[in-house]
Amino acid sequence: MDLASIAVELYALTPDEFTAARNARAKEVGGTGDKELAKQVKTLPKPSTAAWLVNMLVSRRREETDQVLELGAALREAQDELDPQQLRELSRQRQQLLAAVIREGRALAAELGHPVSEAIGAEAEQTLRAAMTDADAAAAVAGGRLVRSLTASGLEPVDLSGAVAGPLPSVRSARTGKPAKSTRPKVVEEPETAGKRRAERADRAEKRRAEEAERAAQQAKAELERAEKRVEKAEAEVEKAEQRRQDVEARREELAAELAELKERIRELDKDIAAVDREADIAQGVQDEAEAALGKLQAEAYRARKRLDQL
Repeated sequence: MDLASIAVELYALTPDEFTAARNARAKEVGGTGDKELAKQVKTLPKPSTAAWLVNMLVSRRREETDQVLELGAALREAQDELDPQQLRELSRQRQQLLAAVIREGRALAAELGHPVSEAIGAEAEQTLRAAMTDADAAAAVAGGRLVRSLTASGLEPVDLSGAVAGPLPSVRSARTGKPAKSTRPKVVEEPETAGKRRAERADRAEKRRAEEAERAAQQAKAELERAEKRVEKAEAEVEKAEQRRQDVEARREELAAELAELKERIRELDKDIAAVDREADIAQGVQDEAEAALGKLQAEAYRARKRLDQL
């Protein structure tokens, strides 16, 4: 058991599990008598969120991560061979593959209960892009022990200082920071071997394109299903609204009919009132004449009573 293997286990955990698991592991190692290793385990830093996301892809989505690193190796080889057509094609594939892998990584983070933002996704993509440009950075990513994100800057090697928990997967020159030169003699490939290797790369590229097309088709199918469900829901809402409109219009027609009946009744009542008013006028005239006649009779009766009293 060494620091690197312990770090691989710890950096495959979720952020809320890391600290307790690291301390428990250090205590366990200390119990075996290896105090120095226990101290190293105890001081393993918690990874940044972007580094954790890349570690999760390495530990839980290894096939997708390997595709990224293999494509990076193919890109570096195409650059070495100065193959512009191959570079253009591989660069296009890089964009598509990185976007797909980061989407998968963010979905994985959400499944693990630790969703990440677009900014963190972009930082993780930057790390994978750096791994595609530099063989040592690729080895660092593949180790699954990243502590921080990586950045590629031009033609300079990716800075891996403090980026990996435990020893670096490859050795760099202490003076220049560049990968140590190999002492093995350079092997010159035969044309047939080189052609076979290019054919294999082309086959892998074709396989990746097919896989990407399949993923795109599945995604399109899922989006179509979601769209169809939304259409069905919208159609149901339209039908419901149409029924409501018809009910309202029917009620309006009923009220309009009642209003027409009421207007007709009002016209009839207006006629009845006018007739009663005329009758009232006639009755008032009769009453006035009767009151006048009564007044005359009362005056005559008064005069007659007075004459009688004088007799």
